[in-house]
Order: sequence, then structure tokens, then C-alpha cells
Amino acid sequence: MARPAPDPVFVLRGSIDAVNSVRFYSPSNGSQEYLLSGCVSGEVRIWNLSSRRSEVTLNGHHGKGILELQLLKKDKILSHGRDNQILVWDVTEGRKDIVSSIDTASFSLCKCAVLSHDDRKCLIAVAGLEKSEVRVHDLESKKVIHRLIPPTEHKSFGMPMCLKFIDSKQLVSGYEDGSIVVWNLETNKIGTEKKLHSEPVMCLDYSITSKKGVSGSAEDKLVSWMIEKDDLETCCEVRLTNPGLSDVCIRQDDKIVTTAGWDNRIRLFGFKKMKPLAILSYHTDSVHCLDSSQPLQHMQYQHLLAAGCMRLIGDTSDAHRMDLSQTLQQMQCK
Repeated sequence: MARPAPDPVFVLRGSIDAVNSVRFYSPSNGSQEYLLSGCVSGEVRIWNLSSRRSEVTLNGHHGKGILELQLLKKDKILSHGRDNQILVWDVTEGRKDIVSSIDTASFSLCKCAVLSHDDRKCLIAVAGLEKSEVRVHDLESKKVIHRLIPPTEHKSFGMPMCLKFIDSKQLVSGYEDGSIVVWNLETNKIGTEKKLHSEPVMCLDYSITSKKGVSGSAEDKLVSWMIEKDDLETCCEVRLTNPGLSDVCIRQDDKIVTTAGWDNRIRLFGFKKMKPLAILSYHTDSVHCLDSSQPLQHMQYQHLLAAGCMRLIGDTSDAHRMDLSQTLQQMQCK
């Protein structure tokens, strides 16, 4: 008999809107474990996972929603908002300082991708102004160093929907027409491409260690794939009970893949063979975002999974009151 899905370890409440991005954050001093959350109203919160309270609130996106949160070197935080701005925050020693910013000039809902080489070199990929265009910025100079556009004679992929750096020479893009495209950043040309989905690609993740990626779309299918000798090969397709995925996350040890569903469900799969492992059903609305932690030094759990969504608390006194739930669920699968 199958074991019931585990309950959340704890729930963090307090954000005023739906959460679009979550990211585990361990400062270099190693004193505490934190979770970053970004919501539709443009608010970024830093949660202390020991006290389970919000310690810092950042407001720099003028009320526009947060698309993505990323960690940079020297304990800096990057936020990407729907105001076209990418902001870099210094939050050390209680600061709330914006130390750098980039105007992406794009109103796309595509989340940025970040590749941080060292203390100075950092690449940021965003959707461009032209159809199917992806731009790569250098954070230090704030200049566009790569413009990735399909050739004129090539079919249109539609808008970029999701991005992921493989390394400093390759970038993977998921497009509106269902295509996965691997760009060569040395030539700014397409390395390989394949239409793996019949609907827009909503999310993807890639493991450098396993040299394998996974993608989800608006359809009822999760696909794993590999890049072999300039060719994109499908490894496995998993049919889902209900269509629509908002996010997909490969755990750092390459053992588990987690998906965030439009059907309020979080699904866990073994990464090697994409075998279904568990369904977590705490949420009562679409799950928007996921992040899996590294092994935690200061907590009793080896791995945690963070998931953000929006719940509507309906009662006779305030039928439109919003309560944000970010659910942290312990991962017991080995």
C-alpha cells in the first residue's frame, strides 16, 4: 500500500500576494539558512528558516511582479521584475542597498537566466525586443554581449519562454512554439534544436553533471532530453494526469526532479528513469515556483523543497482576502 504524501514541515505566511519565485539562500558566514521569496506586488522577502519569520523586505520594482530571484557571489541577490529591471542587492549586515541595475527594455514574462563565473564576471540572459530574440548582458559592463536571433530564412520559434545556461558557451531556450533550442554563444548561432512540445515550453532545467535536461509545457507531458554531438535526443516522456507545468527543478544531487503543476500538485520523479515517486497535494491553487536546497548545515533536514503559490481564503467577512503560502516539504526519497 502506498504511503500517504508527507505534510509540510512548515508554512511561511506574510507576503501580500502570490509568490512567483523562491530561492534558498545560505550566506557565506554560514550562520543561518534563509529562503528568498518574490511576489506579484514586487516585494522580495528574506525568511529566516530557523525562526520562520521574515527578517528583511526589499521593494525596488515599483509594485511590478518579481519574475526571478538568483544568488550571486559575495552574498548578493539578483531580482528580475516585470518593470524591465534587473536589480542587484547588497543585504549583508542589514543593508538593503541596490548596487547595480540593468534595464532589459523587454516586457516579456520570461525569467532571466544567470551564470556567475567569479566575483566579477556574471552573464544574464533575458528575452530580447525582437521576436524569438534572446539577449545576454554582462553585469559588470551592463552591455549586451550576445544577441541570439534565428536566421531570417528560419521559421519563427515565437517568444522565448524560459532560459538556462549550460556553461559560458551554451544557452538553452524554451520557446512559444514548443521548441527547445541550444545556442552556441561563441558563434551566436543555433547549435541544435528540436520541437519537443506541442504547446509553449513553460519551464526547463538542466544538469551539467548528468548532461541531461527536463522541460514542461502547457500540455500534459514532461520530457527529459540529452545533448549528444550537436543533437538533442529525447530520453523519456512522462504523461501527466492534468496539463500545465509552471516550474521544474532538478535536485542538486541529480536524484529527483520536481514539478509545479497548474492542478495544485507537486510531483516528484526519479531523474534517472523519470519514475513517479510521490504527489504532494497541500496547495489549493496553482503552484508557481520551486527550489530545492543544498544539504542544510543548521537544520535537522537534509533536503528541503520550497514551493510558492497563492491561496484564496474565502470567508463571510472578507471573501477576497489573499494569503500567500510557501510550503517547505521534507524530501525523504533517496
